[in-house]
Amino acid sequence: MTMLQYNPDKLLVSIHIPKCAGTSFTTCLRSVFKDRLFLHYPDDPEGPPERAAAQQNACVHGHFYHHQWAIGALDYYPDATQFITMLRDPMEMVLSGYYFRRRLGDLGQIDVEKYLEDTLKNPKIFNYLGLPFDLWSASEQHIQGWLEQRFLWIGLTERFADSLELLAVKLGKPTPSIPFENTSPREENIIDLAHYREQFRARFHREFALYDYASRRLDWELDKS
Repeated sequence: MTMLQYNPDKLLVSIHIPKCAGTSFTTCLRSVFKDRLFLHYPDDPEGPPERAAAQQNACVHGHFYHHQWAIGALDYYPDATQFITMLRDPMEMVLSGYYFRRRLGDLGQIDVEKYLEDTLKNPKIFNYLGLPFDLWSASEQHIQGWLEQRFLWIGLTERFADSLELLAVKLGKPTPSIPFENTSPREENIIDLAHYREQFRARFHREFALYDYASRRLDWELDKS
């Protein structure tokens, strides 16, 4: 693997994929970049966020999925050449989404098994829409090239501490403390997931290929750091 080197003179774009510890990671980024962190969340009814003009020692972090406005990362920052993101095991991401929505009270009586079965009817896991490339139509070779040429760092929620240590090395900054925010408790005993996991890997093989690549890459980079 050949990895990108951080250039503090250029803007760093952080893609917040939903249910990948993004709230906690935002806190970490704020401790590193302070007033040079700019948030990009398009939920404001007044319209999409303004483009950050800052470049040097600056980071933009948020959701970039396509919505009713053109809010993709490359729509806003077409010249961006260094990205970071946090990933999570795709099935754990879906489970986290279920318990988050249940905590909000918008799932009615749907249990976790029904939620997983309904998810398996979808063609893709839509959390990944914010990535600055098409995960489902581009070739895996093209995607891996994109990741190696433009992604400075890919962290894993399941290995949050290791991931943050590597990011700190890459940025030349102290390792931030690790907060745990916006977590949704799983009160009940989880059902046997082995059967569902097999189905998820078959159905969402592109999502799992991305996650598996990130896991191998993290191991490799930690060994080299």
